[in-house]
Amino acid sequence: MNKPKITIGYSSLSDRVSGIDLPSKKAGTEILIAVQGGCVQPPDRDDVRMIYLDTLGAAKSRNEILRKAEGEIVFFGDDDMHWKDEGLIKAVEYFDRCEDVDLILCQSKNEHGNLRKRYFTKVTRLSRFNSAKAATYEIVIRLSSFRENNIYFHEDYGAGTKNYLGDEFIFISAACNAGLKCEFLPTTIAFHPSDSSGLRYGTLEDSRARSNVFEHIFSRFAVLARLGFVVKNPLRFRSPKLACQFIFRYFPK
Repeated sequence: MNKPKITIGYSSLSDRVSGIDLPSKKAGTEILIAVQGGCVQPPDRDDVRMIYLDTLGAAKSRNEILRKAEGEIVFFGDDDMHWKDEGLIKAVEYFDRCEDVDLILCQSKNEHGNLRKRYFTKVTRLSRFNSAKAATYEIVIRLSSFRENNIYFHEDYGAGTKNYLGDEFIFISAACNAGLKCEFLPTTIAFHPSDSSGLRYGTLEDSRARSNVFEHIFSRFAVLARLGFVVKNPLRFRSPKLACQFIFRYFPK
């Protein structure tokens, strides 16, 4: 069997696998489903491989996908979204045209067909200063670049952990720090419900998790980065106290 061009990797819990809206079978595409929480009946398709993990945390699932994928280009799927075929094609074609690009960040729409957030309107070079709003299913990578540089998702962040968001931001920042070329491409590749952990604001929990993410990425400059975030997004904090806690990373138990 020829090596696939594309890997679409899903992270899911065992009780949610049956609800995954798998894309139609296509030549040169493999589908991996990383399952946590027990074994399930796999889909009756020869293009699907199941990976069973005895751990919890979406980042751990995605890292296993990075280890087991055989495709040159990897897409990361959630179990509550579906793909836009034309967008997938455009993403792969972009990698084919731009051989120096290692990661592209695309855009997504909600269940009403509206863009889920504000995006750049043209191709834009990514950095740690403009990729904080990335969602996993918007990320596409050239797998060899990440394996060669030993770049994986940070397993202390993301769904299923105390710091339940920000793993995508850390992943892209790590790629940029390693000198990989990461770009935003204004192409819609996915549809996802409006509600998402990365778009929740105003609670103690999300402020603490987001503050920790900034600490990890910006280190000694994290206070300034968090201050800049509050100045730019003051309405995302329900009180001045919460904003100050976020800035100074002060969350007493």
